[in-house]
Amino acid sequence: MKRTQHRVNALLLLACLIAQACFPASARAYDNMTCGDRALDLIKRYESFSPDMYYEGGHWYVGYGSQVAENDYPDGISEEEALELVRDELSGIEESLNSFFSRNGLTPTQAQFDALADFTYTLGDAWLSGNSTLLRIVRGDTEATRLETAQAFGVWSHSGGVVLPGLARRRLEEAAIYLDGADATGDEFAFLAVSKADGVICSTDFAAYERGGVYDAFPTMFLLGKTLAGVRTKDGAVIRVGDAVTGSYVTTPIWEDNVYSGRYDDVQSGAWYYDYVMELSENGVVSGRGDGCFDPAAPVTVGEALKLILLAAGKEPQEPVGNHWASGYAAYARSKSYLSDALLSELDEPIRRADVAELAAKAIGFGQSYADSPFADTDNGFAIALSEIGVLNGIPEHGKSYFYPDKSLTRAEVSAIVWRLRNQVALHTVQYIRCGSLYYEVRAGVPLNSYDRNAFSGLGKEKDYAASGVTVLRGIDVSRWQDEIDWEAAAADGIDFAMLRVGGRGQNTGEIYDDLLFEDYYEGAEPTGLLLGYYFYSQAINTREAVEEADYVISMLRGRRVDAPVVFDWETAENDYARTNSLSASAVSDCAIAFCERIRAAGYAPMVYMNTEDGYFRFDVSRLTDYPIWYAGQYNGEYPRFVYDFDMWQYTSDGELEGVEGGVDMDLWFLR
Repeated sequence: MKRTQHRVNALLLLACLIAQACFPASARAYDNMTCGDRALDLIKRYESFSPDMYYEGGHWYVGYGSQVAENDYPDGISEEEALELVRDELSGIEESLNSFFSRNGLTPTQAQFDALADFTYTLGDAWLSGNSTLLRIVRGDTEATRLETAQAFGVWSHSGGVVLPGLARRRLEEAAIYLDGADATGDEFAFLAVSKADGVICSTDFAAYERGGVYDAFPTMFLLGKTLAGVRTKDGAVIRVGDAVTGSYVTTPIWEDNVYSGRYDDVQSGAWYYDYVMELSENGVVSGRGDGCFDPAAPVTVGEALKLILLAAGKEPQEPVGNHWASGYAAYARSKSYLSDALLSELDEPIRRADVAELAAKAIGFGQSYADSPFADTDNGFAIALSEIGVLNGIPEHGKSYFYPDKSLTRAEVSAIVWRLRNQVALHTVQYIRCGSLYYEVRAGVPLNSYDRNAFSGLGKEKDYAASGVTVLRGIDVSRWQDEIDWEAAAADGIDFAMLRVGGRGQNTGEIYDDLLFEDYYEGAEPTGLLLGYYFYSQAINTREAVEEADYVISMLRGRRVDAPVVFDWETAENDYARTNSLSASAVSDCAIAFCERIRAAGYAPMVYMNTEDGYFRFDVSRLTDYPIWYAGQYNGEYPRFVYDFDMWQYTSDGELEGVEGGVDMDLWFLR
């Protein structure tokens, strides 16, 4: 379906790639549903009607918040025309919601369907994949109170990083409808929005409450050396925990200075690390040397770092499994591949800053970030990832920021890292990556890219990867666009495998077609001894078509040698009239799974092809972990920057190889 932003900024839209909706499972087959009157009523009431087009957030809108092209309605629009646009969008939303419910064997009430349809109208259907609190609540993974449900809706009330009161009221009404049916108004709920100051760490500045109750807690916020004591409304009224809930307010926080009961002779007030050390000491996380001193400049050992970082990341305490007091933590880190065996065998040696970055990032489930490094002296992906959430900071010198990855970490520095890490874990921080102008939440539980960027070398057909435990094969993938190929010459020029396109489906027609040179390619490549794999260019719009494609491939492979995966190659079409343009991520993933399972049932090894944007936005990768990935991206770059794990990398589209005229796609296949 057509995805719209509806005055929600790009970060919110991508943050909304986080949730799915679901309901208690029904024993009967799911019947497709349509939106009721309440969904249309919510849209009309909250969007309001604009007969003229307007520009906001990089897009043109008209009517009831419908996104349109710049020249679609130069003379404006009638209300009936605007409602037709809304109905068109709702039909796409219905398809996305029904696909999800059916796939998961779930049956919503009409009111629940309407509430989530309005939610989707403002956020786009990409929220149907991920692991947000709303997803877990609606799916039944988490038992939630009414207020927790309202909170799960209400946190999606931001634009430009600020809570919009009108949007917050809409979210709470959606929650009430979801909970109580079509007649609910949301008046039983109220909210506080707390503005954030510099240095404040928080996951959300929004909190929902029940009217008539009390403010039992405020949004969780941390400010070094301070404690949140209350909030102040715009008219100057002070609200503290325990006060009666009388309405919804946008507020500013009231902070009080911390008072510490202990002291260290060598940790003085005013030192940059003073509050980090003292707060952790008050909470029993760190302690001194036993002589009244903390020794802030002393190096931290591997064993000390393991215990502090793992506990800060929320891991359980580990009992020793050997002679060393930290052997249990080392064994745990080894089982999770957090650090190398060599490093984990030197528990009393000082630990490098780069190793702490890798340990901390992996312990909280973060992968390497491939954003531009904020540090002048390293592009360490783990350090970059932690810098993006404020856990690691550089050392400013000569107008630049330095990380000093090979220097030992001091006790003062590890205190700062542990304080920040503990707070981020308490806030359930997730990792975001930037793709173009948008941000994407990294899916929890999906294997991450673990390739060593420094192990890649070369260009073109000489591209290579050299790391322990990994065998690398070089190959090409071809279709009729390569014309005739001298396969003997190609095989002699240093490749090990070839991926042959079997056929495809028309972007506009939806008809399956043969690759005109598939037979010739197979006949030429098979005698050379090259390992042979196959792919199908899919434009399936439903699982029936995906199975049809798989069956076509299976029929074409009968009697042929198959050494490598058989690949589902679904790509976003650069075509305004393509049948797949409005397909949701859930529907595309349904197609991928249907194709792959059919291929697997036929005795072949399935694989899914994806480029960067499709991998992040057109597939729900959390549902595809049973299949290896063939990643296409960072053409001619030094290394692949895709955040998720993959087994094959298409690294250029203009490689040069003997026997092939013009440019050819070239690949590395990683066998681990």
